[in-house]
Amino acid sequence: MGVPTLLVSLSRANAYRDIGAAVAAAPHGAVVVVEPGRYDGQIVVRSKAVTIRAAVPGGPPVLVESGAAAPVVYCEDAQVVLLGLTLRTWSADAPATVSALRAALTVESCVVTGQAFNAVLCERSTAHVRMCDVSGMRRGVAFVDGSGVVENCRLWDLDEYAVLSKRDSRPTVRHCHVRDTDRGFDAFEGGGGTVEDCHFTGVRVGAVTAGGRSRPTVRRCRVSGGRGSGLVFSGSAGGLVEECELTDLEGCGVEVSGGAEPDVRRCRIEGVGRNGIYVSGARGTFTDCDVTASRLPAIAVVDGAAPLVRGGVLRGSREDALLVRAAAGRYTGVRIEAPGRYGVIVQGGDPTLTDLTVDGGEAGVVLDGTVEADVRLDGATIRGATSSGIAAGGPGRLTGTKVRVENAPVGLVGTDAISVTLTDAVFSGGVVGVTGAGEAALHLTGSTVTGTTGSGVLLREQSRLILRASTLRACGGDGVQVETDAPVLVDRCEFVDVTGEPVRGADRARVSVTAPEQPAAPAPGDRAGSAGEAGEPARPTSGGVDVDAVLAELDGMVGLAAVKRDVRTLIQLIRVGEQRRRANLPVPPVSRHLVFAGSPGTGKTTVARIYGRLLAQLGVLTKGQVVEVARVDLVGEYLGSTSLKTAAAFERALGGVLFVDEAYALARTFGTNSDFGLEAIDTLVKLMEDHRDETVVIVAGYSEEMVQFLATNPGLASRFTKTIEFVDYAPDELLAIISALAGQHGYDLTAPTVDALLDRLVEAVRDPVFGNGRGARKLFNAMIERQAGRLADVAAPTAGQLRTLLPQDIPAAGD
Repeated sequence: MGVPTLLVSLSRANAYRDIGAAVAAAPHGAVVVVEPGRYDGQIVVRSKAVTIRAAVPGGPPVLVESGAAAPVVYCEDAQVVLLGLTLRTWSADAPATVSALRAALTVESCVVTGQAFNAVLCERSTAHVRMCDVSGMRRGVAFVDGSGVVENCRLWDLDEYAVLSKRDSRPTVRHCHVRDTDRGFDAFEGGGGTVEDCHFTGVRVGAVTAGGRSRPTVRRCRVSGGRGSGLVFSGSAGGLVEECELTDLEGCGVEVSGGAEPDVRRCRIEGVGRNGIYVSGARGTFTDCDVTASRLPAIAVVDGAAPLVRGGVLRGSREDALLVRAAAGRYTGVRIEAPGRYGVIVQGGDPTLTDLTVDGGEAGVVLDGTVEADVRLDGATIRGATSSGIAAGGPGRLTGTKVRVENAPVGLVGTDAISVTLTDAVFSGGVVGVTGAGEAALHLTGSTVTGTTGSGVLLREQSRLILRASTLRACGGDGVQVETDAPVLVDRCEFVDVTGEPVRGADRARVSVTAPEQPAAPAPGDRAGSAGEAGEPARPTSGGVDVDAVLAELDGMVGLAAVKRDVRTLIQLIRVGEQRRRANLPVPPVSRHLVFAGSPGTGKTTVARIYGRLLAQLGVLTKGQVVEVARVDLVGEYLGSTSLKTAAAFERALGGVLFVDEAYALARTFGTNSDFGLEAIDTLVKLMEDHRDETVVIVAGYSEEMVQFLATNPGLASRFTKTIEFVDYAPDELLAIISALAGQHGYDLTAPTVDALLDRLVEAVRDPVFGNGRGARKLFNAMIERQAGRLADVAAPTAGQLRTLLPQDIPAAGD
């Protein structure tokens, strides 16, 4: 006995004219064959099995449409197959074009369109949607406590989602092309399912989104183009993502927030407009995921997030490669190549980085010091950074082992109140291996600094150092150069082929050096590297490499072309003079004492510090420190006290530079102690004569006043024969200073901001009290304050908003 078949035709005799009527009359298991044409009305199937198919598959369309606020096809407790039909609704109040309740539904080779909420609504049902074209509605295929398959379909031009999985639904979506929709596959309230081998284009929110307790599985999908992100997990969602490609998106590749914990493996993310992977307040595991050419940091982990990132390559990000802000997490085996700025930047939190590799960028690992951080770095190789291998600012801690930094100008720099503890670290190449500044505390054990053109370790300001059982080899400057008054311990360290002193500043009160300081003494008769015939300590030589590095630092200052030329000429004269002295040739006299003439804020103090370091590297000075004083530091309040104060200041400068700022004030009349300034000048002249080879004196001030100052004592003019003029900065040079400050502190200047800032600086230079470089720094600080005020009412400013300074952040003159 054959399958019952009913014919629906608009022209044949003995055929049904209405599909709904044919279905109502069809027995269980019947097939309803529909000839081409346009059919109105609703089709309702209850409690039976029926197949409705086009008479000519692939031929002229069979269009079934309805203007009622109800589905075109409604199935309840039924088994329904729809083949080769075009189904369309005209009412926006219709819940779906095709709706199934407790049914088994198959929709194959159909076109589903119209104005209903959903194309197909599957409630507590099983639906198989194959080779269909779904478009033009608010939503596509919705599974609510349902299951089934959506495969080889095209779903496009949808307002909200292409496929929905809600509550206990577990559909499979495969080999589909989804485009121009807010969400491609949307799982929430516990929904799950599998999405595999699909292509998503033009998504506006996310290709796959999961919220609540949802756990989708996503495999081998491609997401390209669109304003949204690739994969979005929120709430307590999880799931598995494998081998997906996410490219050319305006949003993120993978976006995870709330308590979500997805497992993302072997994905490729390229050319996204935001972050490749963004994790906020969430966890998740990311294994062997590659991110290339992201506009924002390739991976951003913020606001309490703690993911596990294993492997993967972060390549060519336009900003930082890995950003950790007030977050944690473990990062193992991550490789970073050619970041636009930093390899890793930590802005608070306690991440652990293991087996990290960074090639290129401005710096490898940066702790920016804005918020306290506690960073663990176990196994890292950092190569070719243009600024520093590791830059750590306080407050906070950086601890680690087996760190390798190669060919960065500075291997490690610690600033502010940071505490750095490293074991088995190696810093090779570059200018300086390790630098401390501010109140940084550096503790290195079993480490090596090798092949630097300058000093192996340089300590400035109030930085502290404990260096134990370490080796400093082939350093062009000193092994350890101490310019700090804080405690320094160099314990059982070895110095090999160090051009300068093993520890310069070892005689300072708080410096402690324990043996061995250097390798075993040379054999008798071998004078290479010996201390000298009289047993005096060997003076540092001017191999030229480190001097050139310091001169490069001078050249890096904004403006000051004439100053740079004059200082370079002086250094060349001194350098050649030292070479002539070693060749037993007459040395022409060169006055090392200088007059720096110019307005405040033109860089006089900074150049003085560089000059002192240059003279120390040349061996002219034993230390090279700069002691800055003014009238109040030299002039006493009663008869006889001035000479004592001046002598004390001069003693602190022995072996270095005494920098007397506003020196002309010593010759001015200030009430009852008007003659005490002249007493300071007389004392200074005598001390310069008594210690002519031990100390250099630089006097600074306004040009006209300095001419009058030199005339107050016959000995001054003979000792200060060289004057270097510091001209005021031009507006474009001040703009360069502010741009550099912005870059150092992580701010961006938009093109309109640059234009407005230049206009403001053109106006500012006319003000005699603007202050040149100091004024530029004050203006930059004011811009930061105004930006903070502007963003104070923004609940959750983006990283771009926090970085960007706008024209309205520039204070007007007088503000």
